[in-house]
Amino acid sequence: MKCLARTVVMAAALSLAPAAHAVELKFSHAYTDGDMRDLWAEHIAELVAEKTGDAVTIAVYPNQQLFKAKAQHQALERDRIDLAIYPLPWLSGMAPLTEIGALPGLVTTPQDGVVWRERAIWPMLEESVASTGVILGGGGWAMATIGNTGDPILVPADMAGHKMRGLGKATETMMAENGATITSLPASEIYQALQTGVLTGVLTQYASFSGYNLDEVLDHLLVGKGFIGGFHGILVAPGVEEKLGPDGYAALMEAIADSESWFADQAVEETEAVAAAFAEKGVKVHRLTDEQLAAWQEDARNTAWVYFKETVPNGEAALKAIDQPR
Repeated sequence: MKCLARTVVMAAALSLAPAAHAVELKFSHAYTDGDMRDLWAEHIAELVAEKTGDAVTIAVYPNQQLFKAKAQHQALERDRIDLAIYPLPWLSGMAPLTEIGALPGLVTTPQDGVVWRERAIWPMLEESVASTGVILGGGGWAMATIGNTGDPILVPADMAGHKMRGLGKATETMMAENGATITSLPASEIYQALQTGVLTGVLTQYASFSGYNLDEVLDHLLVGKGFIGGFHGILVAPGVEEKLGPDGYAALMEAIADSESWFADQAVEETEAVAAAFAEKGVKVHRLTDEQLAAWQEDARNTAWVYFKETVPNGEAALKAIDQPR
């Protein structure tokens, strides 16, 4: 299987070690080779090369080559890998605040999330992630939507009777309160679950619809302005700073921050590309109207937001912090 390895050599620009003694960083993720998030990891590697004058080795390992999806966190914590793209809500069992990374009604485009670095929510997220033993280097929002078999799901009430997979407890609460039965499983298992009827509907990122070939097992796809995004964190192992030294580490973190706008633009393009590809394959594509969007947003505030405020310490403060400067 292809292992995308970018060799970045750390030398002149930052007066670091010569190429012969370059440090190699292992960058892991669970997404398929060529997936938008895989390309994001490659882009970060390229930026590091530019910023360090060709001197760090970043090897990108897609598709769970090194560790299973959720096992990547423990691997980071133990410095067995150096970087990972990791959906923030997967940390919610240890750090409840990270559930905000899949809270419906917060973002309508990926660009809405780019500004979070400048808001009071960012240091709250950094502290929350740090409590799990790893570092939040950066992140980006990939918009999500609903695809299903059977009758189309266009508004929240349409979820009644469906067997669905969400993006975390908050979205599962919204689904359950609208009559859906919830099944939690990794994105890599969605295809088989839809194929066998374990699921009849799924809420996931557009990139996953494409990357896991869900056009082959879905009847309907809801597209357009979004009511839900998934925050993908770039998590960094605690030993990376010592491994790279202060200049190299600063360059890495700067590259991650610089990549966020690029990822947001790619995510917008991905939405339309997936819609066109699925329509061509015979999936019925439904454009979300303004009225339907408003219905999803209102429902999110009455279900998922209530859950978040009631179950997450400082949850209400975190929601307010999204609009407050740092």
